Order: sequence, then structure tokens, then C-alpha cells
Amino acid sequence: MPAPLTLSGNAIGALWMLASAVCFTAMATCLKLLAQADYPESQMVFFRCAAGFAAILPFFLRAPRGAWAVRRPGKVFMRCALSTLGFFAGFYSFAHMPLADAQAISFSRVLFITVFAVWLLKETVGWRRWAAVAAGFGGVLLMLQPHGGSEVGLAALAALASSLLFGLTIVTVKDLTTDHSTLALVFYTNAFTTVAGLPFAFLAWKQPDPASLALFLGMGFAGVGAQSCYVRALSTGEASLLGTIDYVRLPLAILIGFLLFAEIPDVRMLIGAAVIIAATVYITVRESRLEKPVPVAPPLSGADKEIPP
Repeated sequence: MPAPLTLSGNAIGALWMLASAVCFTAMATCLKLLAQADYPESQMVFFRCAAGFAAILPFFLRAPRGAWAVRRPGKVFMRCALSTLGFFAGFYSFAHMPLADAQAISFSRVLFITVFAVWLLKETVGWRRWAAVAAGFGGVLLMLQPHGGSEVGLAALAALASSLLFGLTIVTVKDLTTDHSTLALVFYTNAFTTVAGLPFAFLAWKQPDPASLALFLGMGFAGVGAQSCYVRALSTGEASLLGTIDYVRLPLAILIGFLLFAEIPDVRMLIGAAVIIAATVYITVRESRLEKPVPVAPPLSGADKEIPP
């Protein structure tokens, strides 16, 4: 009798990462369809973060009381505010840009993380990674060239702003996890964004019909699925390998953009995306080889970490 097939940790992690990419693409697709139906981005952000809040609440309530503690409320508040602004900017970019363009620019957050880690965390970065950062931002500048109207240019700037904000958020998390549970950080961020986004959502509220309501729910739970699968992937396999697999989101965005929205990527976009991805892959691999262990608060469950949208 043949032995049962046993997958390695990296293979299992790769499957979780692919599932995360599919869920994220499903979320972006629902978002784009809702934008075409003239639903405001504020309403989409509210549904997405409310779904995240509902998903994390049971874990939060079962956690020890110490996991709820906020030791640096000012910095936690700043982190929540940055994340909320990042959500709004990111959703605007996906709503008003070709899916592939918005997706490619979103990968530039790795470049911002490197810059902010040096500035705020006093990490040391060698010339090779600085060269990769410079090349990556060159790819970003190429993609920021407007094409098809000023609205696309504004959306591209929103995509870049979202990457900057989430890059800063992630670096802030690296600091806060030294004395906060990651479960608490994710819970408070989702709660803050849900509450902060509620007034904007209702000021521009458009009553969804049954089909649109299904898209809103699909968008919210696909976002939660992307988050959960991403965490499972990183808890199973090597981060440097799985970080490169995450870039499968770009060909998925190109495929969905072509099939559903008749979006055809141009040469400028493909070259810029290739430069950004090459730079961020190099940075990811290089950091994994040089990385020194940093003491952080251990996660309480597989649901207590967060990824950017």
C-alpha cells in the first residue's frame, strides 16, 4: 500500500498563499463591480472592516484580559488612523484604476517598509537593498505616468499613498508587538476603522439591491479569507518563499481585468510592475538571509495577525 502523500511546510504554505491571492482578487473584483454600480468607497470600506471586526471578535472575547491591554494608546491610535486612511486610499485606487495597475503599485509597500524601518526603527540597510529600493521607486514613477485621463492619475496617487500608509503601519506594528498582543492590535484597528468609517458610509449611503448586497458580503468575507489564508501561509512556510508566491495576485488581476472589465495592460504598466516586483522580491529574500530574531509578543491564535488590503 503506497504511503500517503505528505506535503512539506513550504508546500502547504504555498497552497495557503495561493488561496489568499484568490480571495484578495475576489475582494478586488467585488469592489470594482460595486464601483461600477456607483456605490461609494466609504460604504465598501465599512463593509470590509465590519466583516473583519465580526471575524476577530470571538477570538478577542476568549483571549485573556491581558491581551486587551493598550500600553501606548497614542501610538496605537496613530496606527489605527494610518490603517483607516490606507483602507480608504486603497479602495479608491482599486475602484478607479485598472485592477492590474492598482495591484502592481500596492506591492510598493515593501519599498516603504524598508525606508521607514531605517528611519523609525534604526535598522541597518546595505547598499544592495538601497539600490533595489531606488529601482523599485523608478518602476513606481513609470506607472504613475497618467494614461486615460486625470482620474486615473489621481487613483494612482491614491494607490501610492495607500502603500506608504500601510508601509508605515507595518513598521509601527513591528514596534508595538514588543509590548502588545497582535490580536489586540488587529481588533482595535478593525474596530476603529469600522466606527470611523460609519459616518462617511451613511452620509453617502446607497441602499444596495440584493445583487449588490451579495457583492458587499462577498467583498467583506473574501477580504477576511485573504487575511486568514495569508496568516496560515506565513505560520507554515518560509516567509521569503511565500512572499514571492504572493505576487501571483498580479497575473490574476490581469486575467480578471481582461475578462470582466476589458482592461488590457500596456507596456508601461508591465515594465513598471516587473521592476517593482523584482525589487521587492530581492529585498524580501535579502532581508530573510540577514534577518536577526527580534523579540515580539507571541500571537494568541492564527487569527490575530493582519495583512494590508
